[in-house]
Amino acid sequence: MTVAFALSGGANLGPMQAGSVAALTDAGIVPDLLVGSSVGALNAAFLACRPGAHGVVALRQAWAALRRRDAFRFSLAGALAGFLGMRPHLVSTTRMRALVRRWVTVEQIEDCPTRLAAVATDALTGEPVVLDRGDLVQALLASAAIPGLLPPVHLGKRWLVDGSLAAGCPVLQAQDLGATTVYMISTGTAPRTAPPRGALAMAMHSVSMLTMRAGEAQLRLARQRAAAGGGTVHVVPAARPQAPSPFDFRQAPSLYEAAYDRTAAWLAGERQVPTAG
Repeated sequence: MTVAFALSGGANLGPMQAGSVAALTDAGIVPDLLVGSSVGALNAAFLACRPGAHGVVALRQAWAALRRRDAFRFSLAGALAGFLGMRPHLVSTTRMRALVRRWVTVEQIEDCPTRLAAVATDALTGEPVVLDRGDLVQALLASAAIPGLLPPVHLGKRWLVDGSLAAGCPVLQAQDLGATTVYMISTGTAPRTAPPRGALAMAMHSVSMLTMRAGEAQLRLARQRAAAGGGTVHVVPAARPQAPSPFDFRQAPSLYEAAYDRTAAWLAGERQVPTAG
């Protein structure tokens, strides 16, 4: 049996995944494979480099210390160049690259102590691209390249952008890599009562809604596959807190705790915890 954690996108909602993984780890559920899209790929890589409970604790601490300036630096000149079509993005990857390098401990994906795959999207065809070998930093930058905000990443013959566009939560990709038991870990929030404020926030929210609908169809297919092949797909329930502003990283502790409590309650009261190998 191969146990995989499939981690969705969600930008600054990433601490929710850290909380869910912590609860799963405390219950003795350990992944043989970590597959992530966008921020899920960043979390998966962090954990793949630091397997075990100490990695979960370190991920919680990393999110608690993270601030917007650590990942994004907005400038008037850069934004103007993007809006005028002089470049295909608003923000450079300088700070994001530095952040990724701090979060990982190996150069190549295949050198991670726990098997890892990052999912990106082909910017020209819309197809999901699974990256499980090669330069780890470049793979994570590709998987997290929010279109319009961050530049696409050129790998091989492809231009790659945010993996959430093609695989909001990469359960199918985890199955393709041999997982028989998959835990789907998402970043769902409470329904909004009003549209988000700001052009970027509105654009990101709109993309999130579209990928959520596509993800529902992908989950149905993954469950059909699992049933046909004797496997299992466990959908870890999201805590569904109120969504913070997309560039507000100060809510990490409360997002973590909400997700931990929700996952722990699910494990204790809503299903029998299996033995994971």
